[in-house]
Amino acid sequence: MSAQKAAADPLSVQRGNYSFTLSGPLFFVAFRTLTVPVQYLILTRSTSLLPLSSLTLSQTLLIAMPSYVAFKHITWSLLLMRERMTLPFAFFGGVSDLAFESLTSYIYTLSAINPTYSPSLLLPGTVLNILAVSTELISEIQRYRFKSDPKNQGKIYTGGLWGVVRNVNYACNIAFAFGYASAAGGVLYGMAYSGIYVMNFVFNAIPGIEQYMKGKYGGQWEAVENKVKWRLFPGIY
Repeated sequence: MSAQKAAADPLSVQRGNYSFTLSGPLFFVAFRTLTVPVQYLILTRSTSLLPLSSLTLSQTLLIAMPSYVAFKHITWSLLLMRERMTLPFAFFGGVSDLAFESLTSYIYTLSAINPTYSPSLLLPGTVLNILAVSTELISEIQRYRFKSDPKNQGKIYTGGLWGVVRNVNYACNIAFAFGYASAAGGVLYGMAYSGIYVMNFVFNAIPGIEQYMKGKYGGQWEAVENKVKWRLFPGIY
């Protein structure tokens, strides 16, 4: 029953619904593509895209990070996501990502009056962001290839980092959010920004997906829980 309720909610991932739809992903892609020009306008305090303004290193990296996240989202929605994506889900996901990224760009423009901002966090934050996004994308590709093999039908993938924590994608989301936000607004903003991810995953997304997995796979999922002890970060949760 829990899986059916989740599938019926248009704002959630449609667990178990593999019917094809293109409208949701295309709508989502359109929103994610907007992040590049929007962050450019905010960071440069421009009112027009043309003529293009020259960018500082900080501005370049603060556009590159959300752009790479958007690329990962677009790749996932068009090539890796197996479940149906509804238009409400695409709208909510696209708007919320764009809103948080725009807020982060605006926070950076206030760095001169932000006592917690430190330019020394720019490169470490960028490295953490890029590594986390890349790790998530590679892990998702590995899982997709496993699930696409007919020999693995009905099996749960526990290879790669999926054998270390049960929700690699969520762990990477927290890491890349912290790196991005810390680079733009300092450690306190990084903790607040990534903390929103933590709250959503711990109290909403992880209980939902693990309840679904238990209902779908039964004893096989219980074996995975015994083998892969941690949900997000080894030794923590």
